[in-house]
Amino acid sequence: MVSRFSVVLTVLLLTGLIGCGISTKDEAIGESDVITIIADSSDYDALYDVIENAFGKPFFTPQPETWFTWQRYNLSALLEHKRDRNILILSPLDADHRLGEYMRSALDSTVQELVEQGEQHVFVRKNLWYRGQVVVHLTGRTLPELRDFMASNAGRLEYYFKQAWDEREMTRMRKLPREEEIENDLLERYGFGFTIIKSWFVAKDSSEINTVLLRRQAPTETERWLMVHWLDTTNTSLLTNDFAYETRNRLTEMLYRTYDDSSWVVIDSVHHLQFDEVNFQDRFAIMMRGLWRMNDYSMGGPFISYLFYDDEQERIYFIEGSIFAPRYEKKKLIQDMDVMIKTLRLTNPNDGKSAS
Repeated sequence: MVSRFSVVLTVLLLTGLIGCGISTKDEAIGESDVITIIADSSDYDALYDVIENAFGKPFFTPQPETWFTWQRYNLSALLEHKRDRNILILSPLDADHRLGEYMRSALDSTVQELVEQGEQHVFVRKNLWYRGQVVVHLTGRTLPELRDFMASNAGRLEYYFKQAWDEREMTRMRKLPREEEIENDLLERYGFGFTIIKSWFVAKDSSEINTVLLRRQAPTETERWLMVHWLDTTNTSLLTNDFAYETRNRLTEMLYRTYDDSSWVVIDSVHHLQFDEVNFQDRFAIMMRGLWRMNDYSMGGPFISYLFYDDEQERIYFIEGSIFAPRYEKKKLIQDMDVMIKTLRLTNPNDGKSAS
C-alpha cells in the first residue's frame, strides 16, 4: 500500500507544481530533443522497449540518428525538472505507488472515467508550467493496457513532442533577420512564399519549368536546398507515391548537377525510402523522405518532400528540402528544412490575400 507519507508528499508536489511558474509563464529550458520521463523504476523497466520504440527509433541521414533521447526520474524529482521543455509522466491508473497516486490526483473524475473505460490514455498540455513546454500524461487502467497502447501508438507519441519542437523552431525562425525581398517577390510573381532567413538566395528561377530553387551555404561546409515545383491542374489523381518519386528525380537531374554537368542528384531507392500520407496545412499530402545521392555515388544526404493540391489556386505543389553536411549531426538541419517548408504561404487568387 502507499504510505501516508507518500500520499502527503504527492499532495505537496501537486500544490507546488500548480502554484509555481503559471503566473509568470517564463520560458522552459533545456534541449528540444531531450525528454524528461517521470516514472516509477519498475514501470519504466517493464515499458522500456515500447518507450524506445516510440522515441528511439533510428532514422538515417545516412548515419542512424534519433529524434529524441530521454532520462528517467522519480516523482520526487518532478519539482526540480518541471521547467524542462519536454516532460512525459507515465503510470498506470491502478498502480500501488506514488506515481499511481499522482496520476489519480492529476486527472479529474471525468477524465479518470474515460481512462477506466479504456477510451483515453494520453493527455497533452502545452505551456502547462512554462512557455514553450509540452507535458504529456500517459496512463491506462493497468500496466499491460498502458504497454499495449504505447506499442500501438509509437508514432503518435513521438509526434506530440516533435510537433512541439517544430512549433518552437518556427517561432524562433520568424524572429531571425529575413530575406524579405525574396519572400515578397515569390509571393507576388508565383503566389507562394516562405519564411526565408538571411543567407538564403535564389539559385534557380524558371517559369518555363515552374520551379524555384533556393540555396543556403551556412556554415560554409554545408549545403541546404529548398525546391518548389508547381503544376496548374485539377488532376488530383497525380497525388501518388510514384508521381512524387518521378517528379523529384526529373527535377534534380535538371537542377542539382555538378559544375561540369558530369553528375547529378538521384533518389537512393534502395536505402530507407519512406512514403506517408500526412496532413500538410489542412491538405492531404504525400510526404516522401529518404536519402539522395549523386548518380556517381560521390556524395549524398537526407531529404524530405511534400506533394499536395491547393483548391484555391487549383495547383499541385511539390516542395522539397535537402541537405549536405558530412561533418554535422543532420537531424536538426533536416528539421530546419521541414519547418521552413511548413511556413509556406499561398496567395488566394480570388482576393489577393495570402494564407498558410
